[in-house]
Amino acid sequence: MRGRKGTMSIPGKGRLPQVDTGRCSGCGRCVAACPFRLFTLEACGYRKYAVLKAPEACIGCLLCLEACPVKALKAD
Repeated sequence: MRGRKGTMSIPGKGRLPQVDTGRCSGCGRCVAACPFRLFTLEACGYRKYAVLKAPEACIGCLLCLEACPVKALKAD
């Protein structure tokens, strides 16, 4: 269903993925799974972890959660 400005209405909108940086392996699967490329990988020392760089643009599809092999993403 189309809403204003051509955006899609998605069931579950408002549920944003949260990254548990302690569990995140930095594999980048969430980056690849996001249809709008809202994730990025950031380095902290010798480790990488995912960051949702534009939460206001997230439609709540939660494909990133399904793609995460270590279950480092949760939706609130």
